[in-house]
Amino acid sequence: MSAIRFILDWINENPGSAIGALLGFVFGILLFTVGFLKMMVLLVLVLIGYFVGKSWDKKVSPIDQIRDFIRNRGR
Repeated sequence: MSAIRFILDWINENPGSAIGALLGFVFGILLFTVGFLKMMVLLVLVLIGYFVGKSWDKKVSPIDQIRDFIRNRGR
């Protein structure tokens, strides 16, 4: 079995771990290349973009989407 096939099979069996590892890698690269504060600003902008896109998908106001997210995290 080739290494690429092995990696693809592992990703299919463990999608959460694969996404987490990829995100950790990306944030590590960002941390060392642009610095901590710029990375945090980028993270906030990505989260805002995520909420706006998700609200468009659900046809809900972005503000309502953010409020729901904050309320659900407070439990």
